[in-house]
Amino acid sequence: MRSIGGMRRIQVVIDENRLRILKEQWLPVAAFVALTLPLVFIEPAPSQPASSSEVPTASTPAPQPAPVSTPAPLPQAAARPQAVEARRTAAEHKSSRRILISIPDRKLAVLENGKVRKVYPVAVGAEVSPSPAGAFHIAHKIVAPSYSHKGKVIAAGKQNPLGSRWMGLDLSHYGIHGTNMPESIGHAASHGCIRMGKHDVEELFAMASVGDVVEIHDERTEEIAQIFATRAVAGPQQAASQLEKTGEAAQAEQLSRDGE
Repeated sequence: MRSIGGMRRIQVVIDENRLRILKEQWLPVAAFVALTLPLVFIEPAPSQPASSSEVPTASTPAPQPAPVSTPAPLPQAAARPQAVEARRTAAEHKSSRRILISIPDRKLAVLENGKVRKVYPVAVGAEVSPSPAGAFHIAHKIVAPSYSHKGKVIAAGKQNPLGSRWMGLDLSHYGIHGTNMPESIGHAASHGCIRMGKHDVEELFAMASVGDVVEIHDERTEEIAQIFATRAVAGPQQAASQLEKTGEAAQAEQLSRDGE
């Protein structure tokens, strides 16, 4: 019995020593681990700039520059470079060619060096859309033009209102062109442009150059009366013959007056 009690006392002492060692050595280690381990999972706070007012945040978005609206150019403004180019070209090549159009006579004459080369019948602007009077220049020339009006586009062909040729003036939306309505030639029927028959407009297109002067008259001048009143729509030879006959008649009349 005494031996069993002694052994128990020895075991108690050993357990007490182990507990004391555990408290002295392992508890500080456990406490250190418990205090430092959470710090590993904590993200460092971002450093703040010296002046936070200059840095945009989520609540204060960065100011954007105001959009600049550029208005679309007007048709007149778009045509202005063409007008300048046409006049510059006319001054450079110093063409002696003039295209003379008489609204009352509904005819077009081509003059070179002051002499009539050809006369054509044309259609001019209707009463509600008259052709503009004044001196202009051919700004550009287009073969087989397409037609566009109010979003509707008609490709080159028999149904195209502009026909096979277009000679645009330095006045926006106006020009000399063919037509898909040849019966309108000789009438006031267009929207302001000068219409010509297919053969005539192609012949004029071959003669005319960018920069050539185009004069549209809404009244008869002395020159217009002399050109269109004495000339039928004819070729150069027939026209010259008519002028010779007119000159001979005038000379005969003058001689008869002298005889009186």
